[in-house]
This record gives sequence, structure tokens and C-alpha cells, in this order.
Amino acid sequence: MVEGDLLTHHVGGKGTFSTPAMVGLMEVTSHRSIERFLPEGQTSVGYEIHVRHMAPTAPGSTVTVITRVTEVKGNKLYFEVECREGDKLLGSGIHKRAIVPANF
Repeated sequence: MVEGDLLTHHVGGKGTFSTPAMVGLMEVTSHRSIERFLPEGQTSVGYEIHVRHMAPTAPGSTVTVITRVTEVKGNKLYFEVECREGDKLLGSGIHKRAIVPANF
């Protein structure tokens, strides 16, 4: 649900879904989608993201973030990420994460 800290207000009115919030949801969703598959004592950290925020979203809207692992190279994971409001594509791109010790 797009509300609170997910909104940016500098655009006026009631605000809109912010790009940093969308990126944050993409990162969190990517991590959560793979964390149960990680070895004991390991976690994942994001180190690169390239996304386009293509459409506004009003306060109160429901968004869905979809992530897909597209490649694994050693400890590096490559994701396709997208954010949607129903059928409307709000943002998409790529995100890269690395598997590292959880207590680094």
C-alpha cells in the first residue's frame, strides 16, 4: 500500500510513490526471495541497481514487486525487477546482489 514513507510530497498535492521507495522495495523483495536458500551464516547485500520509474502512483494504491534471478556467478546474483500497480508497469530494471557472511 502506497502510504507514509513510500510517498514523496515535494511534487505537491497528496504526493506520489517515490522512486527511492520503489528501489527500496525492489531490493528488499530481491533479498527476501532468496534468503531461505542461503547457507547458514550468509546473507545478501545489494551492490548495483539500474531501474526506470516510468509512471506515477497515487497514495492508497497497491503495488506489487516481482523479482527473478536471471544469473548466478559465484557469489553474485543478478535479478530482473519490476514494480506494478495491477497491469500498469511502474518501474523495471536490473539489480545485483552479493552473498556475504552475515556478520561481516
